[in-house]
Amino acid sequence: MTTVGADLAAATAPLVVARDGAECVLGRPDLGLFVTVPEPGAVFVEALQSGASLAEATDAATAAAGEPVDGADFVATLTAAGLLDPVATQPDADPDGEASPIRGRRQRPIRWIEGVDPAVARRFFGRPAWIGYGSAAAIAVVLLVARPELRPSFESVWFLSDPLLSLLALLPLSLLFNALHEMWHWLAGRALGIPAIFRFSYRGVYVVFETDLSQIVTVPRRRRYGPFLAGMAVDSTVLAVVLLVRLAYLRQLVELPPLLDRVLAALVLNQVISLVWQFGAVFLRSDMYAVLANALRCTNLYRVTWLTTKNRLWRLSDDDRAELAAASSRDRTVARWFGVVYLVGIGAMCWLFLTFNLPIVLSMLVYVGGNLVVPSAHSVPFWESAAVSLYFLVVYGTPGLLALRERRLRRKGLLL
Repeated sequence: MTTVGADLAAATAPLVVARDGAECVLGRPDLGLFVTVPEPGAVFVEALQSGASLAEATDAATAAAGEPVDGADFVATLTAAGLLDPVATQPDADPDGEASPIRGRRQRPIRWIEGVDPAVARRFFGRPAWIGYGSAAAIAVVLLVARPELRPSFESVWFLSDPLLSLLALLPLSLLFNALHEMWHWLAGRALGIPAIFRFSYRGVYVVFETDLSQIVTVPRRRRYGPFLAGMAVDSTVLAVVLLVRLAYLRQLVELPPLLDRVLAALVLNQVISLVWQFGAVFLRSDMYAVLANALRCTNLYRVTWLTTKNRLWRLSDDDRAELAAASSRDRTVARWFGVVYLVGIGAMCWLFLTFNLPIVLSMLVYVGGNLVVPSAHSVPFWESAAVSLYFLVVYGTPGLLALRERRLRRKGLLL
């Protein structure tokens, strides 16, 4: 292994170092790879980045640790973790060959969002903006408590005379505002200069949009709450605006088409469900899960909770056992009680699905089945039924496919 300072400086240049209390985070933002190391590890990397030789960096880390440090072994560990390029750190690598595969997923730049200047994005998340978000949340709560006629009802879903058309019309509306929720996470990350990945994912039996802000570990914990709460902030703002418009309409201060008022009532229901979900689904990596995990100073609480719970109820494979043993002590400690929350939440979700979702789906399928038995290209009910059937297939079939995909990626070491 080369000990030339310039070579190691080049190898460690892509690494970012972020301190988190007694621990530090080393990461490759371009690969989406991050590990937690003690302070001497950060000192070692920073010394190499400044051009120090391996011996000099080892001396600096030893001084920080107060005991001998094996610098060469640490470099080998970082290389094995995929944080350092093997070609740059191993003398016997073929300079004309390809580097070994690196664990992690390369993050493709999102040009339109990364084209947003962080200074512009910060205007949406400065102190005045958060005062506005907080005021909107307070207004929404007051209106929902004080004005019963504004409270959402599941009957609001059927804002058209045709229930199937109501469901189909509500779908794009729901997708639009769910995407807005994730976009605000995205924009908040941009305000901190953090790239993000926008994708489809799943929570239990539900398909969702997801913004991956894993690179937020490179900023201090106190600065992470803004991106975590950004989605709920914009949800609260939309909810407050819609409630105020509906209140003005009901008090005859403005004129609106009755259909638009019913659409707004459906939107209120959508936003309330979205906000309640963030609190109720804390066991499924919701926004409030991120807030809780950050406040508890955890790094990968969900995964460690899953492994801990699996170990209690079943048994772990050798790889799972090694992964759990390598997890931070803080994650393992919190996972002992968070696992109970996880199990209770999963049970509640299954109960809700069996009690509400499944009967609705079955009754709807029985209804549309009658229209699909006799297909007719000129029948509106037939095409409505076909569209609803496709909708249910996507909504309830996608989570299983995504779960299988994540399992495959994790086995290949491409997903942490």
